Amino acid sequence: MISGMKALVARFAVGVLFVFAGSHAMAAGSLAIDTLQGEKYGFSFNHPSSELADQRSTRECGPDCSIVLRFAGECGAYAADQAKGSNAYGWGTGTTSSNTQARAMSECRAKGGSSCKVRAWGCDAIKASAATQGTPQFDQARPQALPQNNNSKPSAAGGFPMMGEWLVDYVSPTGYTANGTLRVSQNLGNGSFQGTLVLGFVNGGESKRVQQDAAISVRGNTVTVNGSNPVYLLGNGKYNADNYTVTIGSQNLLRGENSDSKGVGGAVVISRK
Repeated sequence: MISGMKALVARFAVGVLFVFAGSHAMAAGSLAIDTLQGEKYGFSFNHPSSELADQRSTRECGPDCSIVLRFAGECGAYAADQAKGSNAYGWGTGTTSSNTQARAMSECRAKGGSSCKVRAWGCDAIKASAATQGTPQFDQARPQALPQNNNSKPSAAGGFPMMGEWLVDYVSPTGYTANGTLRVSQNLGNGSFQGTLVLGFVNGGESKRVQQDAAISVRGNTVTVNGSNPVYLLGNGKYNADNYTVTIGSQNLLRGENSDSKGVGGAVVISRK
């Protein structure tokens, strides 16, 4: 799928990023690609060091693979054209899952891809520890159960700290994106919360923003966010209330799917602001 080793080496040279916050190294991720065939890849994120991230990526990709991208304290994504015989691909980094995936898709299309698809993506936590080693989110262009790292989940017995403001990133199966905030303002007890969900998006070239009431439920390592009473703050139209089912990855990160009444599906990442 991927050809041109010189291009890969050049991309690797500019793609390596090391970020440090104070005395704490940020979590790290990387992308490895099969340099002979280009049909295999390995992806990692949220590892305590670049070395461990590279080990995970190269182990997943297999022999004859090379690291072509490293990132730290942010999101990374890899997209590839699914059309037979195509060698179009793209990758990118960014501060949110949606813009990172959009960059990877844009690069894939710019290289001539007609059926580009995000094959893997993930977002690092701000600080790393040996217990938080990320599992990549594969094929997020299709709604599916997301693998999680059990070691990073907080104990349900201690209660999950849901109160506060969260960032919400959504990507549909067709690449449509929405971003916003989830403000959890009331703790009703027994794992139940109430708050407000505000999402911004572009539809038909018009910027829109919708606010919904949000009922949040925490049961074990599963969090559900059920929207209701959607109201347009910017623009107008018909809007189906969002319903998210996400899994706790850490105290600051939730990942899962949208299951609104229209059945659109798509991937959702909710991170503490």
